[in-house]
Amino acid sequence: MTDILPKSSHRAAARLSAGLAAAVLMCPADAAPIMMRPGPGASYEQGIYYLIPQPYEAVKTSLEQDLASPGLSGFQWRNDSAALSRMEFYWARVSATHDPALRETLSQQASQAAAPVLERALRAGVITRTEHADFARAIAAQPGHADKTIGQAPFFAQTIPRWSFYREQAKSRPAQKDYGTVMDVSPMAGRSPMTLVWFGGTSTTVSRQFNLFSCMVGVTCVPNPHIERKTESASRTDPALERAVAEFAQRMQALPPSDADRIMQGYFDAYGYGVSPAAVPVVRSASLPETSLPGAELPADESMLRRYDNHDWSLLALPDGSLLASGNASHLYLPQGDAVERRDAAPGFGQAFKLKIAADGLVWGSSMGNDGAHALVAWRPGQGKPHSYAPPQDLRYWPADGWSPRPAGGVAVRAGDSLFVLSPQGEWSQRAWNSALRGEVDDALEQAMPRARSNRIHFGDSLFWSAGRGAYGIDPGSARVARSFKAATGNLFFGSLPGNWALAAITGNGGRRFRVIDLATGLPRFDVDTPTVHNTSSLARSARGRLLAVSGSDNAVTVLDMAEEKPVLNLRLPKNESASAMAFSWKGDKLWIYARKVGAADGARLIAWNVPDGLADGAAAADFPDQLRCGYSMDCR
Repeated sequence: MTDILPKSSHRAAARLSAGLAAAVLMCPADAAPIMMRPGPGASYEQGIYYLIPQPYEAVKTSLEQDLASPGLSGFQWRNDSAALSRMEFYWARVSATHDPALRETLSQQASQAAAPVLERALRAGVITRTEHADFARAIAAQPGHADKTIGQAPFFAQTIPRWSFYREQAKSRPAQKDYGTVMDVSPMAGRSPMTLVWFGGTSTTVSRQFNLFSCMVGVTCVPNPHIERKTESASRTDPALERAVAEFAQRMQALPPSDADRIMQGYFDAYGYGVSPAAVPVVRSASLPETSLPGAELPADESMLRRYDNHDWSLLALPDGSLLASGNASHLYLPQGDAVERRDAAPGFGQAFKLKIAADGLVWGSSMGNDGAHALVAWRPGQGKPHSYAPPQDLRYWPADGWSPRPAGGVAVRAGDSLFVLSPQGEWSQRAWNSALRGEVDDALEQAMPRARSNRIHFGDSLFWSAGRGAYGIDPGSARVARSFKAATGNLFFGSLPGNWALAAITGNGGRRFRVIDLATGLPRFDVDTPTVHNTSSLARSARGRLLAVSGSDNAVTVLDMAEEKPVLNLRLPKNESASAMAFSWKGDKLWIYARKVGAADGARLIAWNVPDGLADGAAAADFPDQLRCGYSMDCR
């Protein structure tokens, strides 16, 4: 089945809760909860289950009698017998666990169904040859199966005897709904007889509050006397029902929970229960003493030229050791001992924004005319005037999803499925990316691989990257996937291909962190838990990804040695400053930090951190430093 289901709590916690309830009620159970549908098409609910090695009819008849006893009356029974293919999605996995022949049949059917899609995708360049092999192996071994696959196997056409019971105690406070199922699971369990008994409940509380006003968030409140009604529902099993079913299961000699869980292992696998992910090491900057560094004061008008609320401005390190910053005006910063000289950039380049640099030192920027039309501007610092390139008509008003300089010269621009390339000679060409076919591949992998979506990954390599079932980079010149890697974590947004890592923003019970992913395996290497992961303002990496710098809006900067997986700098700026942008030098011997004054103060400082000996990571060939400013955008989210 292909239902998208909510994840329940960890199995251990659920077992503990059930075990405590059983101990209080003097029941024989350490009964584990599972998710089922109380009726055809209903939402999945959590409830306690027992497996009873008795004939289905005998179990059903006996349970009906017990539920008709005083205090338990009022249950309505419904015949939900149907083909197995119409029942919960995990029965295919449970069945295949106990039937090797069925497992082989399902594997062959899944592979045969997916093979044409994978072949077409490979020929069209939508997947790489490595992806083709990896995807084919994953499909052949997939633990779950789609409706159209199991529908072709006679096993799933058989009718499974199943009755459900239900009652609603509407007059109770809170209102209580109780439900359950009796089901013949002999074919799925691989042994006969075997009957499943499952039950649960939902408690609903309705509260009413008199309010004088109605308010629109962030706007205003207006007089409007009214009664506000609030409904809250939670899983809750009626204690009398739980006690009665536990006593019934004991009398019917239900299997011990451990034996029942082994039979239902396919269910637990489907939800990832019982598989504890390997502990991910955590790197914290607090392991280093706090450091402060001097900086060179910049002119007072910096606060207006590069405003804190303008996330389009950029800071670039240039090959000659200077820096270039865009904004309301573009400037060169030339370090001179302990001071920095600021010079105007070339005429015609002053209004360029979102600056990017190529391996040969050519700087590109985007500019906008008075009519709102965009253009690309290229300039080699110290060598004449910038040159402007008008985009094709389709890109005149820049509905672009991203753009990047090309290693061999020129620029590539992506607008949806349209890929545009500007050659070094100034000529535009266009190709179409086949996102529909890549979507078919994703669909074919629905039961084989988890989806870990990343809409845009910043690698600075001129490929257009995204991730779903694995991460892939599209070459705009050929509209084919040129490179890929495994990705079991979503929200990847920054990384280094030569450094073999990518960064993901994750949020969980432990708060917000950055997770570092190994590109060779797709698995986590370590988590970054420093003040800079909250309200991140910028990131920078050295040329080959040895060093990663992260700054936060709370005046913190952390630099990590990605090879050794440890912090090497724990910088704290003064309380009235915040790092807005950073860039590593091309020699890899310095990290430049643009620190602006916060609040009403004007001005900014340019701070240089000298990279310790042995950590310098200089540019070579197509590998050069890269950076990302976050601002108020979602680029670092």
